[in-house]
Amino acid sequence: MGIKSESKMEALFGLGGALFMAIMLPIIASLTPGYSPLTNTVSELGEGQAKSLFSISFVVTGSLMIPFYIYLERELVDIKDSIRRLATGISILTNVCIALVGIIPDETYIEAFIIFHGFVAVFSFAGSSFYIVLYSILMYYVPKSKMYEGPKFKKYLAYYGFFIGLFLIILLVTLNPLIEWILTILILIWIIITAIQCILYKFFKIPGMYYKKAQFPEALKLFEDAVEILDKLDIKDEPIKKTLKKNIKYIKNKIEKKPINSNGD
Repeated sequence: MGIKSESKMEALFGLGGALFMAIMLPIIASLTPGYSPLTNTVSELGEGQAKSLFSISFVVTGSLMIPFYIYLERELVDIKDSIRRLATGISILTNVCIALVGIIPDETYIEAFIIFHGFVAVFSFAGSSFYIVLYSILMYYVPKSKMYEGPKFKKYLAYYGFFIGLFLIILLVTLNPLIEWILTILILIWIIITAIQCILYKFFKIPGMYYKKAQFPEALKLFEDAVEILDKLDIKDEPIKKTLKKNIKYIKNKIEKKPINSNGD
């Protein structure tokens, strides 16, 4: 349903989390004697002198990313809902794993920790790349959805996301530390660009909450009453009236289970 809040705080979380990680990783690497991205993986930073900073970076970034992807889930509606839900589920689980990467090992249970850390680290890379590909599919179909009212993501961002998926395959085949670092950088850049595009996006919708399907009849009456009031005020071409009419058409189609195939003006 196309009634959204104008708050973009979650997008700021995404931007802040990605920038924080992008700044901290080089600092941590410079503080780790003998470390080289040519021969050492990202996870090995958690074993060096700056392991506390490593832990803080992953916990903070993983935590900040979760609200950001919930925000994307609310924006990328009326495109391919099954892909959107899958992308959101994987992104939330992935960022929980990213936060868990920051857990400092307990020397008493080092073998169990190595297995645990290996799992969350692999899932972090694979999951991040996979949900980026899924979100990129949604962004690719944005221009083709006549009911979509969210941020108009640039087409290149979708292609960039597909490239990240390809780069994940290269990493899985080579297991090369440098490829891992490049993939990390590519993922952070994708998040930063996506968050910036969300922040720059101008809302022309009605502030409020989403309506559940059970509330569609109530929402329909509310919108129809609002259009009637605007008609009495002789307001014809205002964006809010066009939005109301689109929402009315959307609800009627959903109630009657008809396909949505026009702009609804």
